Amino acid sequence: MNVAFVGCGGMAAHYLAVYRDLDFVHVAVCVDPDEAAARRAAETVGADSAGAGFAAALAPEIDCVVIGTPNSLHRPQAVAAIEAGKHVLLQKPVAGSLADAEAIARAAASSSRTVGLYMSYFDQPLMHDLRDMAAQGRFGSVVQGYARLMHRGGMMWSREALAGRPTWRGSVAETGGGCFIQLAVHYIHIFEWLTGARVARAAAFLRNLHCPGLEGEDLACAILQLDSGAMVTLDTAWCAEGEELALHGTEGSAQYRANRWLSVASSAGAFRGRAVDYPGGSAQAFGGAVGAEHTQEIRPPAFGDAGNPLNQHRLFLEAARDGLPAPVPIASGVHDMRVVSAVYEAARTGRAVEVPCSPAS
Repeated sequence: MNVAFVGCGGMAAHYLAVYRDLDFVHVAVCVDPDEAAARRAAETVGADSAGAGFAAALAPEIDCVVIGTPNSLHRPQAVAAIEAGKHVLLQKPVAGSLADAEAIARAAASSSRTVGLYMSYFDQPLMHDLRDMAAQGRFGSVVQGYARLMHRGGMMWSREALAGRPTWRGSVAETGGGCFIQLAVHYIHIFEWLTGARVARAAAFLRNLHCPGLEGEDLACAILQLDSGAMVTLDTAWCAEGEELALHGTEGSAQYRANRWLSVASSAGAFRGRAVDYPGGSAQAFGGAVGAEHTQEIRPPAFGDAGNPLNQHRLFLEAARDGLPAPVPIASGVHDMRVVSAVYEAARTGRAVEVPCSPAS
């Protein structure tokens, strides 16, 4: 399968190894406005050529286009690649606006090729274990979810912008927002996937506190109500550090902190999965006996590990090779964007906003 790799900076460097190591994949061309970045990527994967022109990705010999460019470029590039008959893998979010995301989805729906979205957290065996545990009722009825994804990159980008070196992440026109659209789409997607419920309503507060060189927010807090009645709180920031994912239910809970430490408590007994090894047991708490809490260390696999059977790049490429649907369909990412749009509207108006229904995906 001949691949065109479009957008070679940022996270791309972390997963190029997948394309180098899969024996049925050949990267034919690397494309980036920064030609030095394109050349570095080409050297990593042994590509035939590198350059700044997107047209090379649409050449007849190209089978698949992998797009990791700024959000504002997703619609023109993805639609052009789809209409040229290519398989397309698009970095999250689908686009910088809901209208652009819907346009990409319409193009994908009319194509016989595999078109999908890259969501890095699905690489992790832990996430699949948590979904299995939730489906088996090991947390009881899930009533609350919490996620925090924060880093201080915004402060660096702000300093660079104020020094006359702006980055696309600081432009609302290019991103569609700030830290929330860039970071929260991971957890919007994951909580719906983990619980099988859909976001029905959103309320939010957004601020720019420490990044004057950026147009969008550097701090965001959203509260989402699922159609099951459960509540989810999402905290994102570009001016602080921290990462956490938690599920709390009537019979147990799971908390994963700093991409390293998992604490599980469940009154449903022991569970052994791909990564989770919960021995069970009981403890006394307010209200009576509960599942004993157990903590273990779980580190995520490397982004570029082609040997990981859950690696999302590998799974997409295998699906394209075999004529199968994408592991993460574009339609699911469009729904994420409906939630993002509701969050921004809620922050702007100071009122809770209903999230339009969309087909399950």
